[in-house]
Amino acid sequence: MPAEETALTTSLRHEVMIFLTGAAVLALEVMASRILTPYFGVSLFIWAGILSITLTFLAVGYYGGSILSKRLSRDNLEFAYLAAPAASALTIAIGAAAYPILFPLLTGANLVISSFVGSAILLAFPLVALSSMNPLLVALQRPQDDRGDGGAGRVFFVSTIGSVAGVLVTAFVFIPLMRNYTGILFLALGLCALVLAYVAASKTLTNRQRALLGAGTGIAIVLAGALLLGQQRYLDLVSGDPGFEFEIKAEYTSVFGNIKVIELKPRTLGAQPLIAFLQDGLVQNRALADGSSISLYTYFLESIPFAFGTNPTSVLVLGLGAGVVPRNLQADGLDVTVVEINRDSLTAAQRFFHFDPDVIDVQIEDARTFVRRCAKIYDVAIVDLFHGDNTPDYLMTREFFADLAKCMDQDSVLVINAFFDSENDAPNQRVRATIAAVFPSLFEFRSPDGAAYLAATKIDLGSPAPLRPAKLPPFMRQNFNAAAANVHRVEAASIRDVAPITDDHNVFKVLFSTADRRLRRNLADGLPIQFLVN
Repeated sequence: MPAEETALTTSLRHEVMIFLTGAAVLALEVMASRILTPYFGVSLFIWAGILSITLTFLAVGYYGGSILSKRLSRDNLEFAYLAAPAASALTIAIGAAAYPILFPLLTGANLVISSFVGSAILLAFPLVALSSMNPLLVALQRPQDDRGDGGAGRVFFVSTIGSVAGVLVTAFVFIPLMRNYTGILFLALGLCALVLAYVAASKTLTNRQRALLGAGTGIAIVLAGALLLGQQRYLDLVSGDPGFEFEIKAEYTSVFGNIKVIELKPRTLGAQPLIAFLQDGLVQNRALADGSSISLYTYFLESIPFAFGTNPTSVLVLGLGAGVVPRNLQADGLDVTVVEINRDSLTAAQRFFHFDPDVIDVQIEDARTFVRRCAKIYDVAIVDLFHGDNTPDYLMTREFFADLAKCMDQDSVLVINAFFDSENDAPNQRVRATIAAVFPSLFEFRSPDGAAYLAATKIDLGSPAPLRPAKLPPFMRQNFNAAAANVHRVEAASIRDVAPITDDHNVFKVLFSTADRRLRRNLADGLPIQFLVN
């Protein structure tokens, strides 16, 4: 009886480990996807890289573990089983040390191929080691359960349920509470702690095996611990001189992305410091200390609603960002409602960009669900929705704009901050056709940097009057006037044969994948490492 109890206890102990390491596999994949975003974006091609790399190296690990289980003696099976998570922890720590240096270099090459390589840097060795544990555990348990599949089904069941737990804990605990860089290092240290606990509990390991596992785990602990405690110093060490001083004032992590608020201090004599709002490495706004934006798009979004002579009194702003646009529209006397999915944006806007939620109606909700049940009619609707590289694809379909139209009158004005492809107009035509399918009177402003601002109405209100933003800083006036003068009506004939983007066939991410990757390459080339490591 005691021998049976010992065998049962050992079996359960090993299954607890396979559950926890299964959780680590998916936790690592989820965090890796977010680590890759500031460098490679969130396009379908990037996700294809992450998923294919994950599945490839899981398969390699399963097969390699199967070979090991046949070649190792019974005395060495448990040693190999415990060595796998220790090796995984060490390679996770090595990947954390390497990727801030390697990823900016990779963005200079083909971004799709680079995303596969980047995924491999973070995932390949840890996943091979962790997935090899499944066949090793089957071999370990075979003497206790040699019926049918030898316990393989149970092992993979426990491991897969652990993976489910890993996704949930990562999404709702790790990501909201800590930076991804910190998270993977904690994951490495957690695996080390797991190995040491099992080494202490094992009754079959030899002293030599204990010493080897202890030494390997100790190296992983030292490396991961040093990176965890000194991560800012390490990033400063490997980063080049950006040509200006900066201070990360705040960082917010959530399931909706990573937000950084950074104070930029130019070295030019007399130049004013700036506050920048970044999401997943993309600079979404820059403002002076008094809250005045120096991002051109804000002045287009603020002035276009008044260019059609409709005297608006209410505005729906989809997307808060730093809160500059809704703040200024409220100051102009409009009744403003803002819809924002990420509560951290509201926190950052309040703390650093003079946004006051007491005078603006802020709804924390997905824009798609809000407009679907919209109970109020607005004179103006502003679409300023960005996540990752571009507007989320489900917010750029004919059906989305049809729902938004229900929130607007016949003479209400729709204004869109659009990300257009500056080198290929075919994707832009699809966006124009999508909007015009619901708002047939469509105008387009193009700025010298290639940005596009669209204004649309259900009925033809005539051409917009010259734009006159009230708070435009003098040094921005020339660029603004050049872009404001570059306005034209999108003629129906030019998009008559162009298919709109629909929920049923949403190819928005595919259409703009090249432009998205070009943007990410430029960001990675031009921003300090500290801005991108999340």
